Amino acid sequence: MRFRLVVDGEPHEIETDPAAKGIRVRVDGAEYRGQVRRKGDVFLIRIGADRHRVRFSGRDAWIDEARYPISISGIQDEPGSRSETAASGRRAILQVRAAMPGRVVRVLVEPGARVKRGQTLVVLEAMKMQNEIPAPRDGIVREVAVVEGESITADRVVAVLEAR
Repeated sequence: MRFRLVVDGEPHEIETDPAAKGIRVRVDGAEYRGQVRRKGDVFLIRIGADRHRVRFSGRDAWIDEARYPISISGIQDEPGSRSETAASGRRAILQVRAAMPGRVVRVLVEPGARVKRGQTLVVLEAMKMQNEIPAPRDGIVREVAVVEGESITADRVVAVLEAR
């Protein structure tokens, strides 16, 4: 499962997968292995020698009794899924991803916009160069998953298109 988690105003890209004897979690590209056990409304999490108690209440996460405001968005059930064919067989949902880490300089589209193959969706600054991320096919922008000024990781979804 992939999703975007904002903790205390700081965005993070999270990917989780079941693993032998536990769970594998990637946070902004860094990988961790651990175990999660639920006890009532508390999750007991072990990563290496570290142990934490996590409880959710509304838009807050309580981690070891410290409160953190959170929000979660962009949930995808299948990790690594790049496209999925719609029932008609003609339309596909495409996740447009960043090829490298960097800072979003400009977002040139918004949800609902019609785009042509090769049209720039997002401009990313990486290694002191500006890189344009183009639409891979003609389609309609269904979601813009980044904001200007945001630092992102490689392979981060920047937009979702419904291809035509």
